[in-house]
Amino acid sequence: MPLSKLRLTLLAALALLPDAAHSQIVQKRAGRLSIAAEQTLAYPGGVIVVQLASTRGIRGYATANFDGHRSVFFAGPGGVRALVPIPATTPPGPHTLGIEVRGRGRIRVPLTVEVAVRDYPPRTITVPEAKRPLAIDPRAVRESRELLRRLRTLTLVRLWRGPFASPVAAEPTYSYGAPTTYLGGSPVESRTDGVFGEYHRGMDYQVPEGTPVLAPASGIVFFVGDLPLSGKTLLVDHGQGVVSAFFHLSRVEVAEGQVVEPASALGRSGSSGIAATPHLHWGVYLHGVAVDPRVFQSLTE
Repeated sequence: MPLSKLRLTLLAALALLPDAAHSQIVQKRAGRLSIAAEQTLAYPGGVIVVQLASTRGIRGYATANFDGHRSVFFAGPGGVRALVPIPATTPPGPHTLGIEVRGRGRIRVPLTVEVAVRDYPPRTITVPEAKRPLAIDPRAVRESRELLRRLRTLTLVRLWRGPFASPVAAEPTYSYGAPTTYLGGSPVESRTDGVFGEYHRGMDYQVPEGTPVLAPASGIVFFVGDLPLSGKTLLVDHGQGVVSAFFHLSRVEVAEGQVVEPASALGRSGSSGIAATPHLHWGVYLHGVAVDPRVFQSLTE
């Protein structure tokens, strides 16, 4: 997608994403290399869309480095692009985005990007008495590390096309990015996926148990399991570092290795694991970083 069209697409997404950053493209040249970083969605929990161009083409392996996380550039219809995740805990203000291209030599280019303000008010959840032992289950730490390894899955082929859809026919409640205290259970978030910090990693939908859960985009089911905190858990690989995670399911209706299309049935919502009430938790991880799922509901390409 040409950069001008990409910018228009991202501008249109502002209506879906409250408090999004003012649209701005930061550009820089380094010899024959041109870098353009789109900051429309650059806020805690958002993404920076970076495109590379060169008069001789991009030869070699290119990455974008932000906040200690490395994102790979992939070739596509619109050129060479990387989706760079911004952790929910990132403070607003200027940050350095490092671009590196390795071929016959190595090119490193620092680029200053601006992360906009986005507030995530805290919330408190009371863990039911019967489920409090799960918070200290000795399996939780081991399983969280294994889950994080899976969430960092990187396949070269992009399987999704167009914006992601909601996995259930309901509006989400305030949840992603919220610093969360679990009365009778904390810490929970960091013991669920092995990532530092007690902020919520996904979007919660308060739907009755047994509500059908549908695939938000094309992908491959690559993990189905029953974990201490996330309960019946399902992971879908959408390709190029994008993974959907569904927690607290009551039933899974797909198998590992199964290819799913948009709106394919995945399972049923529930309250398995440490969930206080029946609901669906949908998380989207980009290169192992949990981002606001609404970001992928707005990206058309």
